Amino acid sequence: MDESTETTASTESGEDDPIRDFAGELRRLRLDAGSPTLVNLQHRTGISRSVLSDAFAGRTLPTERTVSALVSALGEDPDPLLRRRLALARAARESDAAPTPSGGTPAARTVTRRNAALLSVAAFTVGVLGTLGGVAVVSAVTAARIGEPQITVANGVDPATSPCIDDAAVATSDTRTGDTVLEIIWSDKCQAGWGRLTRYDGKGYGNSVTIAIYPLPAPTGPLRMEATEYNVQGAYTPLVVRPTPDTLLCAEGDYTLNGRTVDLGGPLCI
Repeated sequence: MDESTETTASTESGEDDPIRDFAGELRRLRLDAGSPTLVNLQHRTGISRSVLSDAFAGRTLPTERTVSALVSALGEDPDPLLRRRLALARAARESDAAPTPSGGTPAARTVTRRNAALLSVAAFTVGVLGTLGGVAVVSAVTAARIGEPQITVANGVDPATSPCIDDAAVATSDTRTGDTVLEIIWSDKCQAGWGRLTRYDGKGYGNSVTIAIYPLPAPTGPLRMEATEYNVQGAYTPLVVRPTPDTLLCAEGDYTLNGRTVDLGGPLCI
């Protein structure tokens, strides 16, 4: 199965969310295995960090291949979780096929947690804040996103291993050159964000993806976080804590194709 094709379920967020419960079990196995980094797990499984991060965060129900490779890499028998995953996938399909009161079937019941977050971006106040070197900086931010952090975290932490992942959502997203998507993921509780870049051209092998995030006043300063991944479709950065309530965080990136670097244009900011 193509790793980019994730089986998903339309479930409500909350304590009874079976996908989040499933992800919680994956996080427990990771903790029992000594909390290996996503980079380490990527090398051991051959699965991209972004896919592993989504699995641990409970944003989607991971594929059979992801569950099998990941649980095996964590030193456990994957069969029990594979059976549990199969039951969740069947329940999702049955829910999607359930008739509506009018006798038909829902037109769109399968919505990933990632897509729901993308849809919620429409509710943000979107505008052009200004220019950087002649390039417009787009912002998607609400007053509710600005405040005192409830959770203290350090800059440079892998977001997938932090409590920030629990309320993480896509704050802003933009489709760029070459069918790539540039995003900033945001945690209100941590008042921190990280950048993510995903390419959908199917040409990750033999190429690289680079993503960076930084506070707007200091694009090359010590809080700039950057990640480059090879032979994958996507990458994400370590997290950056917003230095002050009025500081913008900006993400930018590029990718390579047949040895040529493709710049994805100006920064995306929140």
